[in-house]
Amino acid sequence: MTQHVLTQEIDETVTPQFDKLKNYDAVTSLGGTILIIEDSNTQARIIKESLNDLSLHIECVTTGRDALDWLNENKAKLLLLDYELPDMKGIDVVDELGKRGQHFEFLVMTARGSETVAVQMMKRGAVDYLIKDDSFTSLLPTIVERALDKIKSEQILEIAQNALKQAEKRTRLIIDSAADGFVSMWDDGTILDWNKAAERLFGWSYKEAIEKNLIDLMMPEKHRDPFREKLTEFRKTAIPHTQNELIEATALNKAGQEFPIEISVSIASEGEPCVLNAFVRDISNRHMLESQLIQSEKLASLGQLAAGVAHEINNPVGFVKSNVGTLSEYVEIFTRLLNVYGELTEAIRSEDKTQQKVLLDKIQSIHEEEDLSDIQDDVVELLTESSDGLVRVTEIVQNLKSFARLDEASVKEANINEGIKATLKVVWNELKYKSEIHTELGEIPDIRCSPGQLNQVFMNLLVNAAQAIPERGTITIKTEANASEIIIRISDTGTGIPEDQLSQIFTPFYTTKPVGQGTGLGLSIIYGIIQKHNGNIAVESEVGVGTTFIIRLPLEGMSA
Repeated sequence: MTQHVLTQEIDETVTPQFDKLKNYDAVTSLGGTILIIEDSNTQARIIKESLNDLSLHIECVTTGRDALDWLNENKAKLLLLDYELPDMKGIDVVDELGKRGQHFEFLVMTARGSETVAVQMMKRGAVDYLIKDDSFTSLLPTIVERALDKIKSEQILEIAQNALKQAEKRTRLIIDSAADGFVSMWDDGTILDWNKAAERLFGWSYKEAIEKNLIDLMMPEKHRDPFREKLTEFRKTAIPHTQNELIEATALNKAGQEFPIEISVSIASEGEPCVLNAFVRDISNRHMLESQLIQSEKLASLGQLAAGVAHEINNPVGFVKSNVGTLSEYVEIFTRLLNVYGELTEAIRSEDKTQQKVLLDKIQSIHEEEDLSDIQDDVVELLTESSDGLVRVTEIVQNLKSFARLDEASVKEANINEGIKATLKVVWNELKYKSEIHTELGEIPDIRCSPGQLNQVFMNLLVNAAQAIPERGTITIKTEANASEIIIRISDTGTGIPEDQLSQIFTPFYTTKPVGQGTGLGLSIIYGIIQKHNGNIAVESEVGVGTTFIIRLPLEGMSA
């Protein structure tokens, strides 16, 4: 549903309760009609003349019935009503109008007033009560003008109140039509309001949720204190009505199931305590897609490295194969020699001196022809080289598996330096032809992290660094720790990134590489992984000088 259609439906749902809202200018204008209901024509004429300066249209009738008939067809801004009329009392005129559902502002005039009459008329809504004495006509213009001002103020107030009611209805409908859950709460988490989407999201009805604490009711116990800390920090730094804070958290529904949410929080009212408004979104699907995207990008990166890894494996496999061929030839010589030794043994047992001499000469001949002393030394060297080669192949396969294995996405204690070393082994073939690698890995503690995901970060940054170097350059990797965080810097002496592109490099699908050479997802995935580790990543670059990526990870690590 588009916003236009939704707004139209809401407009049709909210019925205007005060037609004068559409005629604000008419209500508050100076003009209008005053109806004088006075049985004395002379008195009516005097009253009318006294009001000439007020720019009003004035009509006169002499009986209550005439007044009712006139008002049945016309509108009046104010009635100047004589209390005593020939056919009825003024109070009866007001009561009859009330029965018809007609309500007019009126001012009562009487020659013989009393407190009882005044109370009766005021109870029926009279704006004022006048005694027809000597000062009556001189005071009347001021009193009428004051009455009109009062009427105008009351009508404006009524317009504003009804407009506010309609705005509240409209806001309620918009909130209840929202796809995201809406929660209004005190800054300690006590729920003040709760929309339909929040009911669907968490499972608790409006009545069940109101006056409960959002944090205690709808978050797992281990996540409550961290979320309270985030709210407190937001409360201290946010500007009311102007700033939203996106907070990711783990929620708990009525069925006891945990799921990830994203909360957009803003301050709705100032003071202590203050009111916070929050829109809540279930991001389970997004997390699943992000996980799939990370794994897909990891596999794509491995595919890019496959040729290099194959080359790295082929080198040791090649010389192991060659060594095995040579050893096979040596085995053939040793076998031939052992056969002669076998024959010699039989000749010794039979005490055949002639045969013994023949076989000893044959053994001597083999020693001289094959240079067995050199072969013995060579066998040891070939076995040592082959063993080293197989160890190298095993390391490459193990390092490769550390990137491909899904279980490496789990959170555990790990050392960042070890991850960097493992990554260098995997990407070495991508780096060695373009750059010299300098590592300055400081003493850093183990932290809770996802080793596989961080290895992917290092791999992507290192491969990008190599690709940014036109011919030959240097890639430097530094790690250090301070009291609160681990800092990783990966620098290259490549072409650099123009300043106008720096703000966009973490945007999904944005790439500075030529068409067909980059998906634009690598750095955005890196950004997401670092965010999940409660860290941050920044970039410094100068065209023609190089680029440095700076990663900061808190020592407390990421949540489980």
